[in-house]
Amino acid sequence: MVTKARSNGTTLTMRVSFSLPASTWADTIYLVGDFNNWDKRATPLQLDGSNWYVELDLALDRAYQYRYLVDNDTWTSDWNADSHVAGRDGVDSSVVYTGVMYR
Repeated sequence: MVTKARSNGTTLTMRVSFSLPASTWADTIYLVGDFNNWDKRATPLQLDGSNWYVELDLALDRAYQYRYLVDNDTWTSDWNADSHVAGRDGVDSSVVYTGVMYR
């Protein structure tokens, strides 16, 4: 799931929260996408009891593709994302828009 809000004190970024339910069984989940050059280890999600989550400040007026990597071997799309695009490997990538009209 993706939620968005204005970043603290800046009009150049948007705070985007990415989350999966805690019922998603995993030892590790990473957020992988355009914003971290598809680095499989750069952005781990944290488990807080009810959700796996991470928050990022992303530049405005962009479309970012992303996926979740569960336990370093299973790619998962976010079906609550703003949009989806077909991946070359058969797994859809999720898309989050940070444009002004999407706040």
